[in-house]
Amino acid sequence: MEAHAHEQVQLHQRGAGVATRTILQVGALAGVAAGLMYAGWQMVVAAIAQQPTAVPGIHQTLWTPPEGIWSVVFGVHHFHGSFHFIPLFGGVVAHLGNALIVGILGVFILTAILGRRPNPAAAAVLGAAYGIAVDAILLLVVINTQKIHTLYSAAPHWSWWVGHTIFGVTLGVLSSVLLRRNNATQADVSLAAS
Repeated sequence: MEAHAHEQVQLHQRGAGVATRTILQVGALAGVAAGLMYAGWQMVVAAIAQQPTAVPGIHQTLWTPPEGIWSVVFGVHHFHGSFHFIPLFGGVVAHLGNALIVGILGVFILTAILGRRPNPAAAAVLGAAYGIAVDAILLLVVINTQKIHTLYSAAPHWSWWVGHTIFGVTLGVLSSVLLRRNNATQADVSLAAS
């Protein structure tokens, strides 16, 4: 009897480890994919809008959103309206790193609320709400700490809300698909092992 209980505990711990690993993998993949969608949106909107930024003489371009990210840490002199490799590359890497972390957290929240096989429509709605919440926190905690708002002015203000909604919906739908596929694969493996 005691051996059976010990086996049950080991199976439960192994299952929890697999679930955690799955959430990390799905969150990382879905987060980076959603981050790419979001970055593409912001860059295209900025290129079309070409509105003035918070820095005199610099208008929004394809390059201002990633350079705005880089300028949060390294200063306004890294914010340009034209292509500069280091601020552009650094901004993209920082953005995708943040998207990965926010994606993992989002998938953890999504699975805690919707379960390990979330419905794609419910995941999209919860993802959109999560993306908007991330935008609100980003605005309050990061962007508004800059003396010169290079990041917030790098694209039209309204596009931030739309972009984070795109991020959240992409995160929700993609994670739902990946989680459902992963759970179906695990069920097939369990059936084959029995």
